[in-house]
Amino acid sequence: MMRRTKIIATVGPACSTSEQITALANAGADVLRINCSHQSTQQISELIDRIRSVAPSVAILVDIQGPKHRYIGSEQMLHSGALITFALSDIGLSTTTDAREQGIEVGHRVLLNDGRLEVVIEKVGRDSIEVRVVQGGALKPGKGVNMPDTEVTDDLLTAKDRSDIAVARAKAVEVVALSFVQKPQDIEQVRELVGSNVMVVAKIERPQALERISEICAVSDGVMAARGDLGVELPFEVVPAAQHKIARTALTQGVISICATEMLESMTTSTRPTRAEVADVTGAVRDGFDAVMLSGETAVGIDPPHAVEVMARICEAAEKEVVLPNLFADTNPMRAGVTASASALAKRMSADVLLSLTFTGHSALLLAACRPTAPIVAITPSEVVARQMRLVWGLYPVVAERASDLDEAIASALTAARKQQLIGPGNTVVICASRSNPRSNADTIWLHTER
Repeated sequence: MMRRTKIIATVGPACSTSEQITALANAGADVLRINCSHQSTQQISELIDRIRSVAPSVAILVDIQGPKHRYIGSEQMLHSGALITFALSDIGLSTTTDAREQGIEVGHRVLLNDGRLEVVIEKVGRDSIEVRVVQGGALKPGKGVNMPDTEVTDDLLTAKDRSDIAVARAKAVEVVALSFVQKPQDIEQVRELVGSNVMVVAKIERPQALERISEICAVSDGVMAARGDLGVELPFEVVPAAQHKIARTALTQGVISICATEMLESMTTSTRPTRAEVADVTGAVRDGFDAVMLSGETAVGIDPPHAVEVMARICEAAEKEVVLPNLFADTNPMRAGVTASASALAKRMSADVLLSLTFTGHSALLLAACRPTAPIVAITPSEVVARQMRLVWGLYPVVAERASDLDEAIASALTAARKQQLIGPGNTVVICASRSNPRSNADTIWLHTER
């Protein structure tokens, strides 16, 4: 059985050598993530080169840190009901702009130490805020600061972020993920910096982004349910519903979706996941996410390749019990006309494989968005496109030259799929390609029985 749900593994101290990166790829990682929060710009550049040299077919995702706010004041004990004054600089906000101009208002909550402490703003000064402590406790420097009610107007990108994006563009990585997105304009800003050949994924970790999920999907190549900060800024009991909303909105609009954060967290120190973690990954598969992500489990875990293997086993088992609805075709009948028909034909014929001939990957993406019951073998002449498709649900990219004559192109595509053992004797194959122009959307469907 071909696994449909893709796996992203984070590269870190536990898996950053050439041998360890190769082991991750061999274990089943489709995409390798570089977390810019823990790497200098120079280290990011070197790591990209290392990944390319030992795992050239794997996609690279560069996760931009963004303006993570942290408490940098002195250590203190917050007592419930007490009034406290914070300078804006204490909570990582700009002091050159008036607090009100940064969107800060009376009644807004400030969450500290990953939501363990909570205060509410009662007075807003130019460069300080007075807050009432709702949930007290010890506050230490370096702890995270979240402001779920405030649409922060700080620059989305730090100087380091811009340097990291420049490296990602120069090294032609496949994906850049953007942290703390609040609105569609944030994605458009980064797309101008990264160029048109790199996919941009919006990390949904703020309530403001969740409220605008449809608009953000419309300008993004994908979205990530980043449940770490999202689980701080939202009440924890509504995070599963938010996760489901992110996945289904992405499915409806035909963009990539990723589920992230603490999916197999116990495997950072254990060789076996908890039953709750298995259920969590299974839930993400049932939600229809394109990919599930490992963070600390591989970056600093005791056995990164084993964590990838376990994730793959859970996904494969979950997929046996899941048939996803074709929300994309129902919502986009014109865009999905041919690919939805190919998907429906494959289901009626109990086809073994869908074969997509694609230059840019666009037709294959449309086919995957229909969530067909058969795996999709996507034939492309571009190694860059093939790597990008490693992130997409159900797609198995194969790099092969494309003949100008369509009959020859189909014959060579079938040959390429055979060489990779993706089709075999007796297989029913639904072929989807463009007869009018090799670079246009698919417009024709063929039915092939492999002899």
